[in-house]
Amino acid sequence: MEPLFSRKLPPSVNRIIAKFPEEVQEYFWEMISAERSLLTISNYAYDFSLFFEFLEKRGQGLEQANARTIKQFFRMLENGYERTVHVPIRHINEQTGEIREEWIERKHFRENSRSGKQRKQASLRSLFRFLVKARILDKDPMEEYEDVSLKARNRKKVPVFLTKEEATRLIQTVAQATRDTNRSRWLKVRDLAILLLLLNTGMRVSECVGLNQNSLQTDGEIYRLIVLGKGGKERMLKLNQTATNALLAYLEVKPDTELDALFLNKNRGRISRKAISEIVHKYVRAANLPPKAAKISPHKLRHTLATLLLSNGENIRVVQEILGHSSIQTTQIYTHVINTEKDEALDRLDFSL
Repeated sequence: MEPLFSRKLPPSVNRIIAKFPEEVQEYFWEMISAERSLLTISNYAYDFSLFFEFLEKRGQGLEQANARTIKQFFRMLENGYERTVHVPIRHINEQTGEIREEWIERKHFRENSRSGKQRKQASLRSLFRFLVKARILDKDPMEEYEDVSLKARNRKKVPVFLTKEEATRLIQTVAQATRDTNRSRWLKVRDLAILLLLLNTGMRVSECVGLNQNSLQTDGEIYRLIVLGKGGKERMLKLNQTATNALLAYLEVKPDTELDALFLNKNRGRISRKAISEIVHKYVRAANLPPKAAKISPHKLRHTLATLLLSNGENIRVVQEILGHSSIQTTQIYTHVINTEKDEALDRLDFSL
């Protein structure tokens, strides 16, 4: 029987956590109790798996980890790393029809991006704080750890976003595709609804994936979405008329299913983060947007909404509430974008002598 840690987690994540020391498993119970997102729990499980593999190769236990150990761990990851995932393979006996499931290991090479490195630091910092607070460890090695290389490049990048004209062109491209009358038309109607919701509400892609039928609330002709954000925090977002019409059009052609998910994939299951990213990339290419938009992702549509709202003079506190930022400092990065745009506008008006 395969190891089971929690029925709330996918089998692949269960298999990882089940191999962790008991005190680390207790940390994950705390995460589940705090209703941390499945994505966060999964990412932390993969991060810890890498760290424990590193310790095992060095013949060290968790209690022996120190600042030097952690620094060497991150140095090891600098040039990328292999991540091991477990996937189930089903074997069907042709004579008896019996189904046997076998788990196999697959290795994927991953680049160690700056954001990925920051997340691994955050996950280890959170774990060690928990272990010290629970009096399992005497001191936190992350407090002594200092990543000089990360601090040297610690410059805030200006978020990539679409202008209003570019966003309009993107939506028009999707709308044109919905005019097809073939059997897969419902998927294109779905795509239009998804893109308009992302641009209208600025929701995270994980929040969009998690929407259910009852996430949509009506008050007369006004439609709102209840969005479950980070840390289990709910916020209610009003849809404008264009987004409302697109969503209602999708609900008319959405295939019947017992699944509660609002957005379905082509196999009638809940749509995934990857599928939404592919939808965005597909239409960005079709709209022939400029080079800077070539790598537009669902999250950058969130950047787009924030930037356009602030450019229109909306109160930063209101934008913070719409995006679901716990700190206004996170929202303030978009004011830097607007200032950069102003600087460039003034530069273009420079008078030559």
